[in-house]
Amino acid sequence: MSTPTTNLGQIPPTQVPPEISSKPINSPSLSFQGSYITQGEDSVARARLSGIYPVTPQILFGATFDLTSEDNELADSPEDGFNINELYLAAAPFKDLPNLRFVVGQLDLTSYFDRNSFAKDGVSHFFNSVFQTNPALSATGIASRTGALVNWSVTDNIEAKAAVFSSDRALDDFDLDGFAGEIGLRFGNAIVRGTYATARDAGSDTGFQEIFSLSRGDNDFGLEPEDREESYGINAEVFIPNLNMGLFARYGRYENRELDEGADTYSLGLTFLDVFAKDDRLGLAYGRGLSNERLRQDNDDDLPDVLELFYDFRFLRNLRLGVTLQQRDNFSDTFAGFRIKTDFDLIRRRRGGQ
Repeated sequence: MSTPTTNLGQIPPTQVPPEISSKPINSPSLSFQGSYITQGEDSVARARLSGIYPVTPQILFGATFDLTSEDNELADSPEDGFNINELYLAAAPFKDLPNLRFVVGQLDLTSYFDRNSFAKDGVSHFFNSVFQTNPALSATGIASRTGALVNWSVTDNIEAKAAVFSSDRALDDFDLDGFAGEIGLRFGNAIVRGTYATARDAGSDTGFQEIFSLSRGDNDFGLEPEDREESYGINAEVFIPNLNMGLFARYGRYENRELDEGADTYSLGLTFLDVFAKDDRLGLAYGRGLSNERLRQDNDDDLPDVLELFYDFRFLRNLRLGVTLQQRDNFSDTFAGFRIKTDFDLIRRRRGGQ
């Protein structure tokens, strides 16, 4: 179950649950992905097992299990250790409306909201998390959560989706108190998405960096689990075929309603395809993490920005390698890193008619 694949530049999208469409999935699939990423002194390794099992042409079960070495390094795997990233039931119940789809269970909301063909997947696109899921949305519950989602491809050029979810990942604190909605519009080779999300912090402590210095009185600072958060995001991408180049831009706004403070984030960049070899990628982007500029200057904190250059190529059929060079904190620090990713189809999926 997913948004329609853009196929702009033929870039593989972030791993997402498969969509149920008028061309049904008629066999199960099981895939393994392993990755290791370093950025300066930070590193993370992840093993991911994903599978689907179709019950009928309109109903399927899906699951994704992650084993991650570090937290907060990958936007779609923010917690370390073993995690059930997804465990869901997906259905397209109306034969006359095959593009109206429903999903319920443990959902990776980053797979559905704020998608981008050029800056989304930390094991395929840019290394730095600023260029993955919009930081404003990530701070407002757009992660792996228990909930329900509806995805409707109204036309080839218009798509709408909405989700209700529990702000707290723990099942013993389950409460459908979060909401996210998105409208996507396609204009030829360009796509623009607008996203809104609201949730409680629920102990995740994912606000902007300066929020932890704000006093709440009684020697209490920063976020509280019951804080109501809201965020807005704009996401645009365009592919220029004659240059084999993709452009992207994001803007996000985060608000903490209890503290009455907010923060902004933005990023923009470009990616060239098939530069030195078939199926390689060369990308350059600049972005700023979620930050309140007034509070940052008052605290004399570093500017949370990053300029990244990365190159990623296929070394073997099931093995990709990547390297990155980054300038951070107002170009005061330089970081280098590399990435290894492997993918295997343990059970290859077949679709009807194939």
